[in-house]
Amino acid sequence: MKSCLYAMTCAAATLLAVCAGDAFALTLSGTVLDEQKVPIAGVSVTIPALHRSVVTDEGGRFAFSGLKAGIYKVNIASLGRATETRTVHLSPGDGTLQVLLRVTPLELPGLTVTARPQPTDALTSPLSVTVVEGRQLDRQRGQGVMKTIENNPGVATYTTGAGVAKPVIRGFTSQRVLVITDGVRQEGQQWGDEHGPEIDGLDVDRIEVVRGPNSVLYGSDALGGVVNVVKADLPTASGDRAEFGGTVLFNGFSNNRGRAGALSLHGAGRRVGFRANLSGEKATNVTTPARRLYNSGMAGLNGSGVVGVRGDWGSLAVDFAHFGQKLQIHEDPAEAPDATPYQEVAHDRAHLHADLHLPGLRLEADGSWQRNDRKEFEEKDAPGPVLNLALNTASLDVKGHHQPVGPMFGTVGISVMNQRNRTLAEEPLIPAFDLLNLAGFVYEEIGLKSVTISTGFRFDARSVDVKANPDLGVAAQTRDYSAVTGTAGLVYRAAGPLAFAFNVGRGWRAPTAFELFADGVHEGTVRYEVGDASMKPEVSLNFDMAVRFASHRVQGELSLFQNRISRYIHLSPTGGRDPDSGFDIFENRQADATLVGAEFSVQAQAAKWLVLNAGADFVRGTNDLTDRPLPLIPAHRLKLGARLIRASMGGVKNPYLSVNARVVDAQDRVEVFETPTEGYRLLDVGVGGEVPVGGRRASIDLAVENLFDRAYVDHLSRYKEYALNPGRNVTLKVSVPFGGRR
Repeated sequence: MKSCLYAMTCAAATLLAVCAGDAFALTLSGTVLDEQKVPIAGVSVTIPALHRSVVTDEGGRFAFSGLKAGIYKVNIASLGRATETRTVHLSPGDGTLQVLLRVTPLELPGLTVTARPQPTDALTSPLSVTVVEGRQLDRQRGQGVMKTIENNPGVATYTTGAGVAKPVIRGFTSQRVLVITDGVRQEGQQWGDEHGPEIDGLDVDRIEVVRGPNSVLYGSDALGGVVNVVKADLPTASGDRAEFGGTVLFNGFSNNRGRAGALSLHGAGRRVGFRANLSGEKATNVTTPARRLYNSGMAGLNGSGVVGVRGDWGSLAVDFAHFGQKLQIHEDPAEAPDATPYQEVAHDRAHLHADLHLPGLRLEADGSWQRNDRKEFEEKDAPGPVLNLALNTASLDVKGHHQPVGPMFGTVGISVMNQRNRTLAEEPLIPAFDLLNLAGFVYEEIGLKSVTISTGFRFDARSVDVKANPDLGVAAQTRDYSAVTGTAGLVYRAAGPLAFAFNVGRGWRAPTAFELFADGVHEGTVRYEVGDASMKPEVSLNFDMAVRFASHRVQGELSLFQNRISRYIHLSPTGGRDPDSGFDIFENRQADATLVGAEFSVQAQAAKWLVLNAGADFVRGTNDLTDRPLPLIPAHRLKLGARLIRASMGGVKNPYLSVNARVVDAQDRVEVFETPTEGYRLLDVGVGGEVPVGGRRASIDLAVENLFDRAYVDHLSRYKEYALNPGRNVTLKVSVPFGGRR
């Protein structure tokens, strides 16, 4: 299947590239100035839709050649200045821009490519979006890619020690939050509580989090939101000057003696660019204020490489990535003090991306293949795994972005996904299956003077061919599902920095093979889990509204939402116990559910040397059938922070001192089998800046998390029944770029 997809994609790319030729090749150029109209060098200018970036020269000039006529969003960003976004209507005759960048200490979000098919900024997105990039990404980078985003409003993590962190958005996690990498669905065994996304946290350029359902663009599983992990664009050369460089990264964590490092190399000639990354990590047992958690270490080795070619016809790139991790699982010492279970996960991915520029149409095609190999072992010297699941996924997504028809422009797309899952060890847990999903969607926008209206519809058809498994009592069968989803949004720009957004969306999620057919011991969750073959798809209806404000001195957002889910799937204890393993028996059930909540965030420049920030979120989930709380709902949170800044100090550029307080409420509104948790207060401090190295700037960030070594239990920790969360943790993060143009 994967070879067929690749062959079709390559053939289509080649044919369309030839057809497109070099006709209608245009140039977009411009100049970037400061508030005194002085040119600024080193400013990053990006057209996200085309994955093209350039840097301004000493005269503040930039240029993109080989463009086709159309509408483009252009992002202009420089550290310490307010990011500007321009919408350019490029037509024959070429286009020019003059952009003024104002100084600001705020970390304002740039364009996002996840909330809708065309790039959009924070003020015009119909859904609430959080973007973590640049120096903010440097400071927040954690042990695992999802730890980087856990303190943003509306976003938390469901953790298993330091090694596994699953995103939680507005009370949804696992199969209800879709994780994608560069626009391609991340497909592993994400249904498991202790199964984290297999993504290298040191090979990330930015992370975009969309809060709210996005099934129209991405299909099943995007009920709560989407996390898009975006890697750096391929470098481009300027004229005949080649580019070669790279970055060395190092992260250190005192709590579990964790260390991680990465070497990234990139280069570009006239039309060809490449990027390669190699990283590794290792950590010992986690330390809490009470004790060290036996058997809670981890190790990993990852690598990736991408090469691409760009011309007036568009671009073509292929990348490969490998993720490998060994993760120890800490069990209840009262029941198994010497237990040493662990898991090994290998995830390989190949991705072909084609972006073709045709008259009146831009065509994007993404073909991918993934293999996820998960093994779980009962003890460190076990001769083989008790659970071994191998999942192969091939997918093809094609999107056509048409030029405006009057005030309307949009995207038409088709999607194909094929999966093959096999159980290879003695414990089946789920049967083998083959899955085929076909989908098509239409998304259109109408842009008026101060109002943007968006709407979209999607149809999905999914067929699951389940193989017979006598151990599970499953007969060979085929399950068919279909769904129609839609979205409608309105954004009203009341004034330059003020906007109001309203959105209603219908999402869906097909039940997993685990939810349908599981019948066995799951070592990772220490439960005996049972599926229900009569499960039907979940369907959600979400309403949300937001008020946003973004200027170079103040930026903030207030969001309110309600999400009602028909046939919500949840695990519930039966009260029985498996006699062989001694584990409690849990079974999958369905009931209607409602989640409501609010999120608030603000950052403001209180003085030239001081930036204040605050954030809060609240979510309440209810099982409508029993009027009981839904499990795994995050506690209410409040975050307060201050950052002292200067332009320079003793040769250090942009030095800062930060103080952040996290105030988390008690979570005693819990399901009957859940343990309530008490509230807690934590204080984090940090210091850092940038040091000139060989004409570039290296960044250094030193921080102390949980400064006073408080004993606490987070409600979304899988260890909360028998272990505290980590205590004080000193972190050091260093990024050293090198190289340049030749």
